Amino acid sequence: MTNKNSIQQHKTVEEINENLGELATITNKKLAIIQERMVEIDRGTLAVGGRSQTQTTSQLMTLTMMSDSPYRRLRQCLAEIDKKRNALDEIYYKMKILKVKIKTWYKKGDEISVLKAQQGESQLLNSKSSIEGAFKDIAVYQASYNEMVKSHNIPEKWDEMDSEKEEVDHHIRQAFRQSHRQMVSTGTIDVGNMEYLEQFGVHPQTAIKIIRDYINTEDKEISEGKAPTVNRLYNFLDSMVNMFHGSHELVLERIGIKNLIKPEFLYIEEKEQKNGK
Repeated sequence: MTNKNSIQQHKTVEEINENLGELATITNKKLAIIQERMVEIDRGTLAVGGRSQTQTTSQLMTLTMMSDSPYRRLRQCLAEIDKKRNALDEIYYKMKILKVKIKTWYKKGDEISVLKAQQGESQLLNSKSSIEGAFKDIAVYQASYNEMVKSHNIPEKWDEMDSEKEEVDHHIRQAFRQSHRQMVSTGTIDVGNMEYLEQFGVHPQTAIKIIRDYINTEDKEISEGKAPTVNRLYNFLDSMVNMFHGSHELVLERIGIKNLIKPEFLYIEEKEQKNGK
C-alpha cells in the first residue's frame, strides 16, 4: 500500500502547467512512471524508519565507543536521548499549533485557506516518519544504556562523583591511543599529543619508548603471519593505566592544586549501604 503522502497526492502535470506554466521535461506519461516507482520509494522510506543512520552507526560511532570510560558512554547516551526528546517536544507542539491552524483555515473556507489547510495536513503526514525515527533512536540508546550499566557493574544510582573518578584513567588511555595511532602512521608523536600526555603526568619520551616497543612487538607478530586482534591494543592501553594511574598528581603538585575533585560542587546520590547498613 502506498503512502498517502506520496507524489500521487500531488497535482497532475496539466494542473501544474495551468497554474505555474508548462514544465520543460515532465509530461503526464513521465509522471505516471514516477508515481509507479514511488510505491517502492515509500516502502523503502518505511524500511529506514525515518532515521538518517543505522543502529550500528549509532552505537559504534555516535556513542564514541573508542572512549574507554563507561561513564562517558553513558553520558553520550543521555545526551543523544535528550537531543531526540527535545526534538520530539518541538515537533509535538508544532503539530498541535498546525492542527489548530488547519481547523481555522478550513473554517474560513476560501480557496487560499483550504490550500493552506491541505498543505498543513501534508506536513503532518511528513512529520510522522521523523517522529517514529526519533522514538526508535531513543529506544536504541535506552537499551544501550541499560546494557552498559549491567556489563560494567555500574551502580544503579551513579552520580558525578562516580564519573569523575573514571576521568583520569580515560585520559591516560586516550592519550596513549592517540599517540599510538600517530606513531603507527608517522613514526613519532606531535606536540599536541605530547602535551596531552604531560597533562596527566606522563613524560613524552617515556611514552614514545613504551609505544615503540609495543609497535615492534605487534609488527613481529604480524611478520610471522599472525593477526593481533584489537583486544591486544585494549590490553596495552589498560596496562598504561595501571602504570601511570597516579602520575597526574605530580602535575597537580606542580600547579599547586591539592584536590582534583571538589565534591561540594558535584551532584552526589545517596547510595544504599551493603549488608543492610
